[in-house]
Amino acid sequence: MTHRLVDFDLYAQTELLAYLVASQLVMRQRTSQWLNFEQLVEYSHRWLRLNGRSADWLRRVGLACRAQRLAEQIEQTSRERYDASRMFFDGPHLDLRSPVVTEIFVVCATNLPGQVVFHGEHGVT
Repeated sequence: MTHRLVDFDLYAQTELLAYLVASQLVMRQRTSQWLNFEQLVEYSHRWLRLNGRSADWLRRVGLACRAQRLAEQIEQTSRERYDASRMFFDGPHLDLRSPVVTEIFVVCATNLPGQVVFHGEHGVT
């Protein structure tokens, strides 16, 4: 059995990437600026700590760079408004029931190598 602290599977990578993309979009909407690299590193560390995960620096940097590109892509193609109150709950936790978060999560899942399997009410979807 893999210990949660060392397990940084594809689903966890997708969650972190979605968190970083959502954070980028909220910052952009609030300030017209993107998060800088130091902020992305800080946000990554926060997410990993709060979710009991660990990832090597190369993987974190790769996800942070990808988050910037995906946020720019989503900003140009989506009609959604990126309001933190509609995307986050209880601080830094994404609200996966939110349509805008679902859109971000799907984009992130399709832009990572590998296959994310979603387990719905009736099994694998």
